[in-house]
Amino acid sequence: MKVYLITDTHFNHDKMVEYCGRPKDFEDLIYKSLKSLPADCILIHLGDICIGNDDVVHRHINQATGATIKKILVKGNHDRKSNNWYLEHGWDFVCDKFEDTYFGKKIMFSHVPTVDDGEFDINIHGHFHNTLHRLLEGKFVVDGEKERNERDLRVLTPKHKLLAIEYTDYKPVLLEDFIN
Repeated sequence: MKVYLITDTHFNHDKMVEYCGRPKDFEDLIYKSLKSLPADCILIHLGDICIGNDDVVHRHINQATGATIKKILVKGNHDRKSNNWYLEHGWDFVCDKFEDTYFGKKIMFSHVPTVDDGEFDINIHGHFHNTLHRLLEGKFVVDGEKERNERDLRVLTPKHKLLAIEYTDYKPVLLEDFIN
């Protein structure tokens, strides 16, 4: 079974065009890419699905992915509903982070980088979008950006691997391709 990753879709968040240079039709690009996923795969979403209008967004995600795709949600800082709410709205598994072994590597899946306790080979995370390079240089341009990211930036090690939808053409990426 193939495993695909996506993160930080931020549906209904118009500021993503300004903050991350997303095209104005980024939502359409994401929905279109979700429709192209193969049947009987697993989709792991590393959080921050949307900002508001949750019912509509989740209905669209379910229509785009169909019933044969298993969907795992690793909740992000904007995913504030209860786990039960997400399960009732089409997700098959909901968590804050989880770990599993794929292709001989112990992988931690999380929204923000996880502290390296020596228990994983790779931590695949989202959260920083295409702005990580700027944040690491201490260039904060949005109010509160420094305070929101300071702790998460401090835990980064070479084991952390950022998934940014801005770098994947707004499409899910095959896990095997991403870790290789």
